Amino acid sequence: MPLREALRLHVASYGLLIPHVFMSDVLKRVGQCLGARRLGIAGPPGDNDEVEGILRALERGLADGERETRNVIALSFARDSELETFFLELRPMMGPRTRAQLQGR
Repeated sequence: MPLREALRLHVASYGLLIPHVFMSDVLKRVGQCLGARRLGIAGPPGDNDEVEGILRALERGLADGERETRNVIALSFARDSELETFFLELRPMMGPRTRAQLQGR
C-alpha cells in the first residue's frame, strides 16, 4: 500500500496524525518496497522513487524540522529501522543526518 494511502487510513482511524504511530507505517512501507527488490521481484513502478522521496523528506525533517519532528524521525524511524530485516539494505540509502541517529552508528 503506498504511503499516501497509509496516511489516509491512519487519519481515518485516529482522526488526526499521530507522528510516532505513523512513522511505523512509513518504516513498513520502506520495507515493502525494499523487500520486493531484494527478492528480485519488480515492484510497482515508482517504489524506488517512493523510498528515495521518503528518505529525502526525513533528511529535510532532521535538517529543518522542529524538535518534535526530529525526535520522531530519530526514534521512530532511524533507530527502529535497525531492528528490521531490511536494515542492511536501507542503511546505505539513508542520508547523513538520518544515519547519525542510528544507535549502532
